[in-house]
Amino acid sequence: MVHRARYGQQAFILVLLVICIGHVSGGVCTKKMADVVFLLDSSFSVWESDFDMQLQFVKSVVDNFHIGKDSIRVGVLSYSSEIKTNFFMDEYYDKATMKSAVDKIEYLSTAGTDTAGALKYAREVMFHKKHGGRDSASKILILITDGMSHNSNETAKQAAVTKNAGINILAVAVGAPIMQELEMVASYPASDFIFNVTDFNALPNIVNSLATTTCLVPGIPGDDGSPESTTKSSEMEEKIKKYCANSPLDILFVVDSSSSIWPLHFQEIVKFTQKVIDLFDVSTDKTRIGVILYSDDVTPVLHLDNKLNSKDLKNRISKIQQLKGGTETGKALKYARENEFTEKYARENSTSKVIILLTDGQSIRPEETLEEAKKLKEENVTLFVIGIGNRTDRNELGAIVSSPRHQYSIQDYNALTTIKNMLVVKTCTVHFQVQDPAIEGDNESEETCWDTPRDVMFVFDSPATGIHKTKIIRKAITEMYKLMQIGSNKTRAGVLSYYCPTDLDTSLQEFQDEQSFLLSVKSQPNDGLKRLLRILRTRGFQSAGDNSKSAKKVGIIFVDREEHDSRGIIEEARRTARNIRLFVVTIGNRVPSHTVESLCSDFKHRCVFHVPQYNSLIQYVPDIMDMVCFS
Repeated sequence: MVHRARYGQQAFILVLLVICIGHVSGGVCTKKMADVVFLLDSSFSVWESDFDMQLQFVKSVVDNFHIGKDSIRVGVLSYSSEIKTNFFMDEYYDKATMKSAVDKIEYLSTAGTDTAGALKYAREVMFHKKHGGRDSASKILILITDGMSHNSNETAKQAAVTKNAGINILAVAVGAPIMQELEMVASYPASDFIFNVTDFNALPNIVNSLATTTCLVPGIPGDDGSPESTTKSSEMEEKIKKYCANSPLDILFVVDSSSSIWPLHFQEIVKFTQKVIDLFDVSTDKTRIGVILYSDDVTPVLHLDNKLNSKDLKNRISKIQQLKGGTETGKALKYARENEFTEKYARENSTSKVIILLTDGQSIRPEETLEEAKKLKEENVTLFVIGIGNRTDRNELGAIVSSPRHQYSIQDYNALTTIKNMLVVKTCTVHFQVQDPAIEGDNESEETCWDTPRDVMFVFDSPATGIHKTKIIRKAITEMYKLMQIGSNKTRAGVLSYYCPTDLDTSLQEFQDEQSFLLSVKSQPNDGLKRLLRILRTRGFQSAGDNSKSAKKVGIIFVDREEHDSRGIIEEARRTARNIRLFVVTIGNRVPSHTVESLCSDFKHRCVFHVPQYNSLIQYVPDIMDMVCFS
């Protein structure tokens, strides 16, 4: 189960990032001036107990802030199909009274998810001067959602206007909402501003990392390089440097030096490397820095065992000359593994090993690149990748990194400065990822969530869906099947896509007159999904055999439009949900959100996944199966 292992690694890294950052947020937030607004999802798909967890989450994040009239101000609104202001930013300047006010926020419990409206309202009302907004403060919006918005296009539009107004958006994705939408909503880069948790119970795991990101959002800059702006930037960097002081790291910069990079842009990479190094405590017993260049070949600039101090290190790096040539990324990673991270240059196993790879294009031999990245990760080397420009392959970069939060895809070289602080903070946390060999265990025998016996039925109305779309759904089911551990003692799977129509159709000689025939045709029901759910409930798991008593019963329903008898379908779904866990995959934008939410609303955990169109269904298969597997 490669995908399961990848998911586990991501979760493991995120938890450890949270643990280690827990001590930095308070310090980084000292004297921080920010206007912060929380947008709480209070739609029908969110249970009241889940909404209460959002309130606890808000209070925990606030605990990391220095609340005050001249420091951090906080406002909160709730949204579903309606929008409700809970309190404005100028109402509470005391942490205790603010948290007490959060406890009094009421659950809306109305259908729909008007994310676009919530963004617009927050921008125009919550951040307004008459409600406590300040020109001199950083503006930060923390959006929490567990599902797709009413109107994805309008949501993207409102997010763009909001960000253009100088408001930074952090998105907290609970379960498996449409990530493409959140990537459009969140500030750039998305890897720093989107936080994903499996369900509302997991919100405490991201409290400190989200609070830290909030505190690292830059203040209102003096574009003219004013002394005030420079001072604030220096203060932030000193706090980060202090936090990173005790991190035992071996960091190797792997720098693309191919011909596709203009000489001036190559110098921007050199300057960025120097600025990153400035934030580490460079010494032989703390952080050590190495640098290699690559194009057609690999050239070591500084080995990891160099004994240079920070000043001399930066001076040496400033004299780097560009190589020119192709992009042999795989060769560079292989060199790093076989040379820099061996006993010759690297330290003992207790020291964390990190690669920061900078590139502007695709590797010449991608298979070799991915193989070498895999070998490095198996040897406990953590890989960060910074892809610059539009010639990079995001899929390739995503396969190289140790975690999605270690991948940066930036638009141009000017954006390098925007990722510097968070890159350093993430790098400083890597030492928490080194596992104790005594408890690491055998990865091959690691239990996965698919080891729990399940009987899974995939359900869709094939006659109504049509031949072409049915083929796509069946292909997606095939890919889902591959991700499950199928076996007599584990998971079984089946497909239910046709109901039996024999007793509902009209035979050739059944009626002798036109009126009777037309009445029969008119009275024939259009309730395919309703009948499929009834079959699923009454007969869908009869063939499970001995597995049926111990196995969890799961139904995965595909829908792409509003059904004729939505009320009847919801009633049938709720009967089915008494003994079978239902998940719904919606495709396209023709499915009303309140109907979808009702199909699986008997379950506390995330159970709806939205796919924007049929052509992208396959690419979302791993995420859909994660939702099913870990819910």
